[in-house]
Amino acid sequence: MTKYILNRVLGSLGVLLVLSILIFFAGRGLVGGSPANVIAGSQATPERILEIEKELGLDRPIVVQYLDWLWNVLRGDFGTSPISGLKTTAVLQQQIPVSFELAALSLLVAIVIGVPLGVIAAKRAGSAIDVTIRVPMILLFAIPGFITGTIAIILATNFLTNLYSPTYIRFEQSPIGNLQTMILPAIGVGIPTAPLIMQMTRASMIEVLQQPFVASARVNGLSDRLVTYGYALRAALPPILTFVGFTFGSLIGGLLIVEQIFSLPGLGRGILQSIGTRDFVQLNAQALVLASAFILANLVVDLLVPALDRRIARK
Repeated sequence: MTKYILNRVLGSLGVLLVLSILIFFAGRGLVGGSPANVIAGSQATPERILEIEKELGLDRPIVVQYLDWLWNVLRGDFGTSPISGLKTTAVLQQQIPVSFELAALSLLVAIVIGVPLGVIAAKRAGSAIDVTIRVPMILLFAIPGFITGTIAIILATNFLTNLYSPTYIRFEQSPIGNLQTMILPAIGVGIPTAPLIMQMTRASMIEVLQQPFVASARVNGLSDRLVTYGYALRAALPPILTFVGFTFGSLIGGLLIVEQIFSLPGLGRGILQSIGTRDFVQLNAQALVLASAFILANLVVDLLVPALDRRIARK
């Protein structure tokens, strides 16, 4: 078990290191040319541009810049934006909770819809009930989250005015107000995600329901509900959890348009603004946080799966 955990942690750190390199150089590429040109403006003299580059340390070799940036990141210092003058850490502290909460709520909506439907479809695989469940879910999957979110906004503003608050409210200010702000975006993202959870649950459950231990449990007189949810679903959870972890990481990085539509001050919207203003300092930090969240979500799932399947821990 210790070897399994160590391999997963070291592997995750290695992937994150490689991603940090890609993020650093890609961030500079998205700025387009020297960031000093953006800061100085189009009318700046070459001398002024050189002065800004020296102030920002951009006159040093790019590898040295990366190592210096990485060292500061490891100490929790993401730098100060040369565009806005704000500490990047302070900006992240405002953006991260928004995106993480939206991703978590969206995933909760998807799980609440997808897992029960996947179990029912698996028990009735090949029947009319199976087809009745899968066809509408596949159609829902084809609808992007920003479209379902837009439809939700139209319905809420016309018929459910007390349910939705268009102004973002932080949880510590008002839990109810925060929920009113986040519920529609979560539904807009969660509904198109639910078919993925449903399909994975169905496939995993079909495989487990064919195992001999399920037939033995039924022969011993256990109720159908206990066999399905107490034995079969638990045995089917490892691949479902793995997929859920992957989906959570993908949601955090894929909320750009939804956050923009609902005016949520999250990481996705922040990245769009950083690209627009060519703020390479904030862009690097925001992209690194998204990559870290994706890797961490999958690492947590990798560490939880052995608790459900001891065969993995013994490998």
